[in-house]
Amino acid sequence: MNRRDVLKTGLAAGVVGSAHIPASAAAEGNHFYELRTYQLRNDIQPARINEFFQQHFLPAMKKQGVGPVGCFNVISGQFTPSLIVVTDYKSLAEMQTTMDALRSDKDFAKAWQAFEAGSELPYVRYESVVLKAFDSHLKTEVPPTEEKRPARIFELRTYESRSAFSLRNKVDMFNQEEIKIFRDSGFAPIFFGEGVIGTRLPSLTYMIGFDNMAARDKAWGTFVASPDWARVKTKPGWTDAEAVSNIHSSFLRPTAYSQIR
Repeated sequence: MNRRDVLKTGLAAGVVGSAHIPASAAAEGNHFYELRTYQLRNDIQPARINEFFQQHFLPAMKKQGVGPVGCFNVISGQFTPSLIVVTDYKSLAEMQTTMDALRSDKDFAKAWQAFEAGSELPYVRYESVVLKAFDSHLKTEVPPTEEKRPARIFELRTYESRSAFSLRNKVDMFNQEEIKIFRDSGFAPIFFGEGVIGTRLPSLTYMIGFDNMAARDKAWGTFVASPDWARVKTKPGWTDAEAVSNIHSSFLRPTAYSQIR
């Protein structure tokens, strides 16, 4: 079965948690995220990729009613320079119909072809991961942004698990307890998703935002010292030794045109 068939049938829905959520929220269903990472090079006109996403990709997604779309530059933790693009879809079906619509959009197709024309692409390679939103955090949460407000710092974290069953436990931990502790500790939760298509599975990925690095350090300090965290982190099945085998973390700064800032 190829990627297109998976997107159409939804067979990659994956394992989900068991949190109780309001009926009104549940009716909307779990969103899906595509997380693309473009590895760039300073000597092959990296400005071209920002121009393409700002002037063509984001307007095309808005035309399709898709989003929000977050576009971020990597500060540390991954290849630099890199551009990370996170797109929120209401369903796998919407993801597929949007892909088809973009290919059929003559203006966008022309801009896309021009973007990738020439002997040297404006990026080295890109990787794509599809994530299914957690039951307790069904879609991207865009933090409020006032005019002239300084851009936030975002932390992108991926937790690998040794098996689908240990990943289920970690997702349940987030659904039932950990996201709430994040909020109480001063985090701005953006999205939480279980990997259903991509590399290094089984894993989950989430993004959190902070006003700045000082605020980030303070929030994590509050989280670590939280009595609630002390209570849940030792629950059988939820300990790091049981649920998490590796953690990858990177820091991102939104582009000027990102819809998540």
